[in-house]
Amino acid sequence: MRGMKKYKIIANPAAGRGKSRAVVMAVLELFKQKGAIFDLELTTGPGDAANIARRACGEFDVIVAVGGDGTVNEVLPGMLFSGKPLGIVPGGSGNDFVKTLNIPNDIEKAVDIVLAGRTKVVDAGKINDRYFANGVGFGFDAAVNRASYQINHQKRGLWLYICAMVKTLGTFDAVPIKVSMNGRSMEQETFLLTVGNGTTCGGGFKLTPYAKIDDHLLDVTIVRPLGIARLLWHLPKVFLGTIDRVKKYASLDRAPKLTVEAERPVPVHVDGEMFGEGTRYEIEVVPNALTVIGDFRSKD
Repeated sequence: MRGMKKYKIIANPAAGRGKSRAVVMAVLELFKQKGAIFDLELTTGPGDAANIARRACGEFDVIVAVGGDGTVNEVLPGMLFSGKPLGIVPGGSGNDFVKTLNIPNDIEKAVDIVLAGRTKVVDAGKINDRYFANGVGFGFDAAVNRASYQINHQKRGLWLYICAMVKTLGTFDAVPIKVSMNGRSMEQETFLLTVGNGTTCGGGFKLTPYAKIDDHLLDVTIVRPLGIARLLWHLPKVFLGTIDRVKKYASLDRAPKLTVEAERPVPVHVDGEMFGEGTRYEIEVVPNALTVIGDFRSKD
């Protein structure tokens, strides 16, 4: 047994709208079948995952988060700058961060990638005093996220968020927002604003399609009000990763830090979890903050 890696598995039983328990059981069985040394610990409340990860970094070789983007976000503060690799087995509703790591939703394939142990040092982000791995969203993006919690829990992934988007259409008003970055400021009516370390949000909406997790920059996409008909017309471009072609309504940029100031409180999500409503946010990239495991053979 000497020289074998020890894995600490951290799981949030409430992840995936409560569906993660089945994923956890499947992960445990696969780890046993593959002869891995592991220990499981379930979270019981806010801040628990970070504390578990922080303690585990001193005793285990690899930390494994089983869940979605929210679970990864919970684990994140305990992993930053530790040098210990974070493996992820998707079991949430959106599972967006793993897309950037080329980790599939198939549980056995995801476990195989974790056990293969290919690592990369990547950036994280920070909004006010909260860290994020994948991204944050303002306006319509966050309103859709909030609506997703009112949808039939049998739906998951992209379909869940499409249903939530349909539910939100026509109910959200654009907000005057001032964005300051790269030495300049712009103020305009804003339908949505997404800041991405990863490329997708909402289970597959490619709002920051050119983002890279190791370039020390955050990608910023701003969409101006465009009406329901035009939104539906241009929606396929979001799925195809060509939102930059909607030049009349969408603008894409990159910055190491930015300030977002809204005229009135605007809904915000952080890694797919609601962050409340506020009027001022400081956002910045945190370079080389996290070591992650992924399938880095197929893409870079």
